[in-house]
Amino acid sequence: MLAPIHLLVLPLLYLFSRLVLYTLHRRRSRSLGCSPVPVYPHKDPILGLDLFRDTLRAINTHTLLQLWDSRFRNYGNTHYTLTLGKWVLMTNEPENVKLILGTKMDEWPLDGPRLHAAVPVLGRKSVFTTNGAQWREARGMIRPSFVRDQVADLHCFSKHVGNFLNAIPKNGSTFDMQELLLSMTMDSSTDFLLGYSTNSLLEPSPEAKQFLEDFEYTSREAAKKARLGTLLLLLPDGEFQAAVTRVREYVRTYIRKSQAEKTDKKERDYIFLHEILQSGADEEHAIDQVLSVIIAGRDTTAAAMTACFYYLARNPEAVQKLRKEILDVEDEMPTWEQLKNMKYLNMVIKEGLRLFPPASTNSRAPVKDTVLPRGGGPDGKQPIFVPKGQVVRWSLYSMHRRKDIFGEDADEFRPERWDENLRVGWEYIPFSGGPRICLGQQFALTQMEYALFKFFRAFKSIEPRDADSPLLLRTNLTVTFANGCLVSATPDSK
Repeated sequence: MLAPIHLLVLPLLYLFSRLVLYTLHRRRSRSLGCSPVPVYPHKDPILGLDLFRDTLRAINTHTLLQLWDSRFRNYGNTHYTLTLGKWVLMTNEPENVKLILGTKMDEWPLDGPRLHAAVPVLGRKSVFTTNGAQWREARGMIRPSFVRDQVADLHCFSKHVGNFLNAIPKNGSTFDMQELLLSMTMDSSTDFLLGYSTNSLLEPSPEAKQFLEDFEYTSREAAKKARLGTLLLLLPDGEFQAAVTRVREYVRTYIRKSQAEKTDKKERDYIFLHEILQSGADEEHAIDQVLSVIIAGRDTTAAAMTACFYYLARNPEAVQKLRKEILDVEDEMPTWEQLKNMKYLNMVIKEGLRLFPPASTNSRAPVKDTVLPRGGGPDGKQPIFVPKGQVVRWSLYSMHRRKDIFGEDADEFRPERWDENLRVGWEYIPFSGGPRICLGQQFALTQMEYALFKFFRAFKSIEPRDADSPLLLRTNLTVTFANGCLVSATPDSK
């Protein structure tokens, strides 16, 4: 007789506790002069299973970013959603992101879904999974790799970009640009970090193929579990754990190989891994940092370049303007300064990053009750109360497409907008912002500039071979094109 009563009492206690907490938060909000926040109109206001099903469907069909974008447009730039009984505050406001990542960063440590997604893959000492002194130590280890003397060394990129160009069919047949770019950036990243390359564009080993498969699988599964509900990360998953183990063992092999050969002459004077090991870091710590920099140096760079090629293939006029600027440079091997001074090239890259920021989503949770400057009231411009521990998530995919910021054509690829007195700060942050801004920003931009420069000296046009297919985006720790980027290229006859 007690079991049915318990089944009735427990839900009632849960609802009562929710009501009490809601009342306390509402009272606190009023005392701080804050306004109410819009709430997604759930059919299931208890667990949010309706939104959970929609989100799961969007993840499986690679339309999650588009789904979130439609919610921002329909329910406001800041609103609450409920997933598996846990409220998430979605925001699309640059001022809110500025406060979280910048002015009050210490009150908003890395936590919430993104942290839970990253830890299983990157470890607990990664620059992407730590806070406070531990984060400063991890960032300090990585920073020397990205000083100008290192990223301006175009010779590190040259041979890998050459291998990339050689792998492109010259007969106009279809190929997957994303696949080649992921291989190229893996090769250049391991060369830059470890002193030798995986050479996946030349002789991809079975171990390298397995590593890439496992790395993409683990980041995808961890991100999916975190978005659907962090409790899912606690459930046993043998396949996931086995893949994580293989990823880390692959990197461990490189670490031990580097240790065994560290007295050998390397092509680069500075080797990231040697510096990490000489700092006293143990193997697990070193693995955490290597995987973190691979994400920064390989995944995000390849994704951003893929986006540029995707949009250029659909904009022949932009290709003509870009090629004119590139061909005006007499040197086949441009300097770092020449690349930085190429105006249209850099506008193309900025526009690609605007429409397709590789790290499109992020989240934080405050360590104490606090206030965000935007999101409340009928106009969404009033301050809002955010209780301690409340997960706040934002989407750069949506923020970078706001028409009130970038114009009515914000969904279109138009590099010229960056030459039209467009002034943005926190409205445009493809490399994040504040103290945690991406250390590899110049590394990524330089590699993108050089690869585009060399491609359009060698090829006079690029055409889409998937023009009738919808743009589907796979959301892992970074974002990729779910079906690749199918194109063809026509060599320059000169």
